[in-house]
Amino acid sequence: MKLPSLAVLLRFVLFSVSSAIDISIIGYHDTHMTITNTSSSSWRTDDEVNDMYLSWVLKHGKNYHTLEEKEKRFQIFKDNLNYIEHHNSGDHSYKLGLNKFSDMSVEEYRLLYTRPKKIGSKRMLDNNITSDRYSLRSGDVLPDSVDWRTKGAVAAVKDQGHCG
Repeated sequence: MKLPSLAVLLRFVLFSVSSAIDISIIGYHDTHMTITNTSSSSWRTDDEVNDMYLSWVLKHGKNYHTLEEKEKRFQIFKDNLNYIEHHNSGDHSYKLGLNKFSDMSVEEYRLLYTRPKKIGSKRMLDNNITSDRYSLRSGDVLPDSVDWRTKGAVAAVKDQGHCG
């Protein structure tokens, strides 16, 4: 079985974290963007973090319009890096890493990537459209499980960006 890439794993974890409002160790004060970090501080020097950030910005082609925006993104990046290092220092079955979302807060990620598509002025989830297309019918015999990868029904993992 092919292991998922670290970026896919991080995206899954970020999605999971974004689904639970109160479990984040990182908080932002709405008016001042003051960072309140309840975890232990990172063991990296400021210069190391700054160098990592600059390399990350180049790798992901990030451009910020103002110095304030750049500083805000840097602070979020530092918080996310601290969260990653805090997580990775624990005994978990998976590790986290940096990806193209590392300068986004959980709230920003949630707003951009986890909202349902709109149909007209209503959201898809509000329509409550149901179908019995896949309902079990009498006489149907189903296996206990199906590995859809072996049947060619599942495409490789890919970044769909802002689809929809």
